[in-house]
Amino acid sequence: MALNSYFDFAENDFQYFKASYDAGIVANMMGAMAQGICEKYMKHLISEYYKPDDAMQQKDFENILRTHSLNRLMKFLKANMGAEFSKNTQTHMRMIDGFYFSTRYPGDDSIEIDGDDVETCNDAIELCRTEVLELERELKKCEV
Repeated sequence: MALNSYFDFAENDFQYFKASYDAGIVANMMGAMAQGICEKYMKHLISEYYKPDDAMQQKDFENILRTHSLNRLMKFLKANMGAEFSKNTQTHMRMIDGFYFSTRYPGDDSIEIDGDDVETCNDAIELCRTEVLELERELKKCEV
C-alpha cells in the first residue's frame, strides 16, 4: 500500500494499533499512536475537503495541519466545514488528547498507560474512524 495521504498513514497506523491491541499489548506507545491515528483521520478530512477562500483562511489551513490537538482539530472541522463528531466520539477523543506528549516523554505531565487507557484508546480510534468515513461520504456529496 502506497502511503500518499493522511488517510493512508492513519489506516497503516490503525492496522498496527489493532494488531498490538489484539495481541494484548499495553504500552505507552499505544496512547501516542491512538492520538496520532485520530489526528491523521481528521487531518485527512481537512486536507482533502477544506478549500481556503483567502490568505487568512490559507494560513489557518496551514496552521491546523501542524497541530497535534484533537480538540483543536474537532473545533476546526465544526467551525469551518460543518463536520461535527457525536458527543460520545468527542468525549473519547478528549480523553486521549495529550497522549501524544504525555506518553512519550518524561516530566511532570508524563503518565504510564494501563489496560483501561488502552481500551479508551481503542474506543476513541474506532469511533473516530467510523465517523470520519461517514463525514467523508457527506463531504463528497457536497462536492458534486
